[in-house]
Amino acid sequence: MKKKLISALLIAALSVTALAGCGNKADKSNEAKTTETEETSTEGKVLRAGATSGWFGAETLDVANGWDGWIMSIYGISENLFRLDESYVPTPYIAESYEQVDDTTWKFEIRDGVKFSNGNDVTADAVKKCFERTYKTNERADSTLSIASMEADGQTLTIVTNQPDPTMLNDLCDPLLGIYDASKEPDAELGVSCTGPYVATSFTSMDHVSMVPNEYYWGTAPKLDGVELSIIDDTNTLTMALQNGDIDLIARMDASETDLFSDKTEYTIDSATSTRSAFLLYNLEHSGVSDKNVREAIGYCVDRESFANVVYNGYSEASYGVFSTAVPFGGTDGLTLTVDKYDPEKAKEILSDAGYADTNGDGTLDKDGKELSFKLMTYSYNDETLQLADMMEAELEKIGIGIEIETMDVMVETEQAGDFDIVIDSYAMAPIGTPQYFTNLVMVSDASDNFGKYSNPTVDALAKEMSTTFDTDKQYELCDQICQEIINDRPFDFIASTQLIFCYRNNVSGVTVNPSEYYLIDSNIDINE
Repeated sequence: MKKKLISALLIAALSVTALAGCGNKADKSNEAKTTETEETSTEGKVLRAGATSGWFGAETLDVANGWDGWIMSIYGISENLFRLDESYVPTPYIAESYEQVDDTTWKFEIRDGVKFSNGNDVTADAVKKCFERTYKTNERADSTLSIASMEADGQTLTIVTNQPDPTMLNDLCDPLLGIYDASKEPDAELGVSCTGPYVATSFTSMDHVSMVPNEYYWGTAPKLDGVELSIIDDTNTLTMALQNGDIDLIARMDASETDLFSDKTEYTIDSATSTRSAFLLYNLEHSGVSDKNVREAIGYCVDRESFANVVYNGYSEASYGVFSTAVPFGGTDGLTLTVDKYDPEKAKEILSDAGYADTNGDGTLDKDGKELSFKLMTYSYNDETLQLADMMEAELEKIGIGIEIETMDVMVETEQAGDFDIVIDSYAMAPIGTPQYFTNLVMVSDASDNFGKYSNPTVDALAKEMSTTFDTDKQYELCDQICQEIINDRPFDFIASTQLIFCYRNNVSGVTVNPSEYYLIDSNIDINE
């Protein structure tokens, strides 16, 4: 298994050689920035934080690129028109107020006095240009918020959607719609200029970022003098760094590591039940897993309770439905479950009734000359999903299904290519607090992340209706119908709903664990000397 032992930033963080005092100024050359970095050391309070690439891993500092906007929001570099509170309620942020004119027309007043980190003013036209570039750059944008037209007049931005959008304000909290200065080409290293409390002074893709306060920040002045964020994919190295005092905070800590930091006189562990779920994704175009009987049998061989209580150390909840009980449309009440317990004997019965048998005595079931042997793919850095893969390999071998485990740092390209049989994946399924998010991202036929090629006309129709229904109770009713279709068809198998865990030294203050998973670094975080 390939794992990074330690990132370059950790070494940099230990010597504390970060740039201080300047923002991401558009008129500075790369040469000038390099000179400043070499000659200036950050003094004062510097937060050093570590996480795996699943939480800190940006390819670029361009909001519009892939999923980088999400990471930039975590970094405290980018912000949105609206921001989610801890109950998933969208609150005005860069937008000061709004008016819903009709079902498809919304007016937003952009807050006066907000500047990008390069000093340029944030106007309605600047936001319009930002969205236009994002929609040209990122294929997920239209499914996030379907915009028909925009008009800018001073600080007033009018957005007309292609259809009624009851989750408009929640959609605008998605970090993909973070606000940046699109009038300037992204810097080759430091990306786009945003509005957040911190700006990057040094960045290496999927490795590290160094930051200082944004001198143009419109909100409460940041309390830190610098921030060093490092990717450390080896969890043993990551936890050791916190134990040794090399870093101050671990973001999205593995639940299995929490016992190492039980000393409350030295460490604080904060957690929040999020909408993240570990789940199985099946490639419905591949032989064997294309058979619903096989998928159902696999579902019966996953010991969800042990996974949630032992592997996740109690920071998880076994799942037999779709959405987490953390949201009002989650749980299994009212749903008819096809798998409701761990039962390998039931799995054997299902496969036997479906005509699978070990005809050549090699221990693997087969049918029509094809053996039930699959490639199971998961993240190389996620200890919980790695342990689930090992559990599944052992359990499925007992019923005659062969598993070959493959691990990867980044799986999305392989998923897009369809080069898998089964994936153990992990998604925040309702980070904006709505059922539409995951449904439109993964479940509908043309969804951008429908890597398993699931297609159900009933789900597509229900999803379309849910996306245009303003009545919340009706939305949840439609969500239940979609969940029942998913449970019946089993294109996915949801295993456990997990908690978001931060662990940090007690001299760190102002940390907020937001269940959306969109935020970490903000102007409130401080180090008490």
